[in-house]
Amino acid sequence: MHKSVRQSMAWLHSWLGLSFGWLLFAIFLTGAVTYYRHEITMWMQPQFASMQVNQDTAVKKAYQYLQQHAADAQHWYIGVAHPAAPVNKIYWQTPDGHYEMKTLDASTGRELTLSATQGGDFFYNFHFQLYGMPYTIGRLMVTIAAFIMLITLISGIITHKKILTDFFTLRAFKGQRSYLDFHNVSSVIALPFFLTITFTGLAIFFYIILPSGMKKLYPEHPFQYFEDIQTVNGSAISTAPVKSNMLPVQHFTTTVQQHWGQTEFESITVKQPNTQLAQITFTELKDHSITRNQAQLTFNAATGKLLKNTRNDSAIATLNAGVYGLHMARFADPVLRLALFFSGLLGCAMIASGLLLWSLKRQMQKKSVRFHLGYYLVNRLNISMILGLPLAMLGYLYANRFVSIPAGAPNYEIYSFFIIWIGSFMLACLTPQQYLWKTQLKILMGAAFMLPLIDMYYLASQHDIDSFKSYWLFLRIDLMLWLLALLACFLHQNIHPIQQKAVRKIQTKLKTVQQGSSS
Repeated sequence: MHKSVRQSMAWLHSWLGLSFGWLLFAIFLTGAVTYYRHEITMWMQPQFASMQVNQDTAVKKAYQYLQQHAADAQHWYIGVAHPAAPVNKIYWQTPDGHYEMKTLDASTGRELTLSATQGGDFFYNFHFQLYGMPYTIGRLMVTIAAFIMLITLISGIITHKKILTDFFTLRAFKGQRSYLDFHNVSSVIALPFFLTITFTGLAIFFYIILPSGMKKLYPEHPFQYFEDIQTVNGSAISTAPVKSNMLPVQHFTTTVQQHWGQTEFESITVKQPNTQLAQITFTELKDHSITRNQAQLTFNAATGKLLKNTRNDSAIATLNAGVYGLHMARFADPVLRLALFFSGLLGCAMIASGLLLWSLKRQMQKKSVRFHLGYYLVNRLNISMILGLPLAMLGYLYANRFVSIPAGAPNYEIYSFFIIWIGSFMLACLTPQQYLWKTQLKILMGAAFMLPLIDMYYLASQHDIDSFKSYWLFLRIDLMLWLLALLACFLHQNIHPIQQKAVRKIQTKLKTVQQGSSS
């Protein structure tokens, strides 16, 4: 029998959603928290709370350190301290080509030994390349998942011909209808966000899914594209570098402020320092444009002469930066960033409700009470992803408060993340169906509620906070954790009626089937 386009799209939407739903949920959840990855990193490095940043001092101290310890280096890079990251991170390339990195106190210039936590960067790396996998394979899997996400979004739009009507329909605690209504509502509310974030995610990694285009455009050097989008280099100078003193860094900061006004720096780069060819480049911290193309000024470090603009304003670089900027949303002000964060959570809700709807519909279509391995695994995978992943993320934060990670030691925070995630799946496999959700919801509720209290005790015992302003750096994360605890409590109290209604329908249907077969 010939199926209509809508029926075909419904089948495609359903099975692609199930096949990639668990991976997409993980990508969306880690992507949502990545909007606050710097805040998470600050939470996980509490010694930052008491650090005060004066950029003039920070630049001076970093410059002095490099002059003392890396005067003959080929290249310097200073990640200048600012309120969101109040330490100097400096890198230099030694004469033999190796790279060194140090973290410095922005006020004193002394070396700091910090915990080797990855902070919010762990979630960022997991989001786009699935931490622990070879990065090429991880990025390929994420790219395929994004492609499937785009297909499911388009097929979902085609399937729901009453998409606007469904948006205003939400029947709570009505069994299968509740999952469907919530799936529809969460899909429509943030649909522009889903389409934008999925398409830009695909576009960022176009070279993975369309390698033939790269070979066509750059037949002799496929990686030329990445050079074309980087900062423009100055004119090549054939003169050999000769030792020469550079002007004091204060001279350049004063000149830069004359051009930009009072502003903050993101980074300072020095090429061929302490030679007559030395070039120093200042990059502005704030950039509210989508293209993430901050202002730059480059000087000859020996003479102080202002050189040409090294920003890459070519069409290909602007397009690349625009796509990347839309996806990362670093231009967003606090209100917009919060809206994007909750849009990401709505994406998680959309995927979760779709997975649960698939599982419930298939259970209601069963015609016998026999054990079915496929349904069993789908239910357990749903639990270990929808509840297990947040539990694993909480475990990552718990490990930070209980274990200090010295440089070179195994990262027990990341180990905790994966151990708890696997443990969630094993617990789900051992839990009877009727207690499946409530068991892990109770664990999630307790863990999310207790962590802020443990955080308060830890901060007080370590004397890491001295005012409400410094405590706010931690309180904003703690408040989100309490919101998670409230959500888990709400679901724990209200998921039972939905499950009970669905169970009654399944039992009634099975009884009808059995009566029909016996007659």
